[in-house]
Amino acid sequence: MNRLLTAVVAAAALWAAACSSGGGSTITPPPPAGNFSLASLKGQYAFVTSGEVFTGGLSATPMSRVGIFTADGQGRISGGVEDVNTAGTPSGAISIMGGNYTVNPDGRGTLTLTFGQTSSISFGIILTSTSTPAIDGLMIDETSNSSQASTGSGNFIKQVAGPLAVSDVAGTYVFDFAGFDGNANPESFIGEFTANSGVISTGLFDDNDNFSPSSGPMTLGTIAQDSLNASTLPNFGRGVATIAGQQFVFYIVDSSRVRFLSTSAGMLSGDAVLQGNSIPASLSTINSSFAFLVAGGSGNGGLTRVGRFTASGSTLSKMLMDVNDAATEIQFNNLSNGSITAYDGTTGRGTLSFQDSNGQTYSFVFYLNSATAGVIQDVSPSNTAGLVRVVADGSILGQSGSPFSSSNISGTYAMNWSGLVVAGGSFPIQDEEDLLAQVKVTNLSLSGTSDLFQFTSATLTPIFDVGTAGQITFNSGNGSGDDGKRVDMDVNLSKTSPIHMVVYIVRPQLAFFANRDNNGAQRIVAGILEAQQ
Repeated sequence: MNRLLTAVVAAAALWAAACSSGGGSTITPPPPAGNFSLASLKGQYAFVTSGEVFTGGLSATPMSRVGIFTADGQGRISGGVEDVNTAGTPSGAISIMGGNYTVNPDGRGTLTLTFGQTSSISFGIILTSTSTPAIDGLMIDETSNSSQASTGSGNFIKQVAGPLAVSDVAGTYVFDFAGFDGNANPESFIGEFTANSGVISTGLFDDNDNFSPSSGPMTLGTIAQDSLNASTLPNFGRGVATIAGQQFVFYIVDSSRVRFLSTSAGMLSGDAVLQGNSIPASLSTINSSFAFLVAGGSGNGGLTRVGRFTASGSTLSKMLMDVNDAATEIQFNNLSNGSITAYDGTTGRGTLSFQDSNGQTYSFVFYLNSATAGVIQDVSPSNTAGLVRVVADGSILGQSGSPFSSSNISGTYAMNWSGLVVAGGSFPIQDEEDLLAQVKVTNLSLSGTSDLFQFTSATLTPIFDVGTAGQITFNSGNGSGDDGKRVDMDVNLSKTSPIHMVVYIVRPQLAFFANRDNNGAQRIVAGILEAQQ
């Protein structure tokens, strides 16, 4: 099976084996500072994570989960429900019986969900919203107990007050579902559908299943209450759906966002987001700069691509891209022949492509849910075989707020990355790494604290409260990349070699990044830097 990065956009050797190459100094985490408290997490939150579950020996099995937890604002979880899909085996509705959580002043904390007297899962969390209660946050699975060891990255969003109903899902939605098909092959499934009164009447999809792309109109589908668990829809927004012939369980966040997890063959998960009326009506009205991030797999292994371009109608210019293909990193500076070759103002679907200096073509399909936001799927062909050998997808967002500098890239940020790392030692293997951090950015210097999970040996070893430092460097220019100049970021964790990242800034409050070399350890990771605001 080709390993797919399902979490970014998914291990564990011992800390010393994977991360201590090259030495490094011990960084003392700063004391937590901020205005967050237990009261910052209150209400029902819809969460999703993708990663792996440890099944003994050196075997790690892909796993995705989606669900609802209810926080009381005082450190207790009063209940909830979740669905889990482990390598294509769905769990059905699992009741969350209770749990607890902590929130530090900096927004970092822990979350434990219990399912009975002996079963529980644990997460590291960081709040990205400063409102009380918080609207959203990031999370990583940090479970390591006698009944389960698992890891993964994801997020949680505050759910609209209930009761909830099928009628809340109405309108046209853009979706991105990633994971595996029924044969454990990598799959990316993106598109748009229109739902009303429980019926998916129209839709369009692009499916890249095991490097074999297809697209077209959808068959009729449904959004419905689960007849076996009827109370979960009004209480938790949980129901069942059929989309393009595939079965899913869903959780309503609100009328603008629904979270999905497949329950038929395979393991797909992701969000459907309401498409606004502001999508460009025609190709000629697309005039913006965009940054994009896709993650997944190639014929060689794990893959990340992060980049930017300026669109003026059908013409693309000022293109930059950084690629990590199975731990081989390449920076592309001389991309050319960029164009949007098709765009439909009714569906928001378009295709774009550009070439490198060797004549290799990179091709993408995208669906916009607004004028400057959407989902994107990589369908780049191999020039030698003439076949698509990539399965990857992610986000495309309009850039705004430049020039970027130390004056507007400042404050406190949540940082999350996920992907693959190769552990050293006598028996090196490659598997998952997830990091969650809060960092303060002052004069483009980083200072904060991280949690790190690596899943690269028979022992799952979480490393909590890791001192984190680093530096963001503008290689001259305005930071947006439209002048051919990149932004770099060095991340220093305690007792490690610096981890070198390339950064594509979307706006002062958000940036995409991916590792740009293999300093310290061989990595294929990507993530986001998001302001707490």
